[in-house]
Amino acid sequence: MDPSRTAYLTGGHFGVKRWADSSGAVSASACHDNGSWSVADPRLVPAGNQQLVARIRALDGTWHRPFSTLELAALQSLFDPEDPADVAAFTDAMTLDTNSDGQHREWIGNAVPPDAAEAVGNEILRTLMLADAGETFQLSATPVWVRPYVAALQLASQDGQAFEVRG
Repeated sequence: MDPSRTAYLTGGHFGVKRWADSSGAVSASACHDNGSWSVADPRLVPAGNQQLVARIRALDGTWHRPFSTLELAALQSLFDPEDPADVAAFTDAMTLDTNSDGQHREWIGNAVPPDAAEAVGNEILRTLMLADAGETFQLSATPVWVRPYVAALQLASQDGQAFEVRG
């Protein structure tokens, strides 16, 4: 964009803002054609025939390799990475339907971790049972299962001191 111009090429039509300008509040119904939240990005987009490797770099210039597909599945607690038989069974199961790594990553990303699914299911069951009994409110001392302190205790019980929990 020519800096000598006093107005952007579109003259503000369709709510397109200059790269350096700020936009108002963005609503939940924001779209490219109904408000002033579109930005005219002056950066060049790589051509379709260029090989692009996108990396997120830290302020000190370091970057980390992407997670492997198995690492992503282990983070979702879909299998126990310490058990070789479990790793082999998971790998075999993933290749039954397709060999597409992208498809596997999509499935893993969309999966609900089993521990979280069990906790949510238990709460749904408790709610349904209370509703069936006619209860509309229950004051419970049931702990929240995602608390950092509980996670620290579980890790500490598995392999020594995991965290230092201070009063």
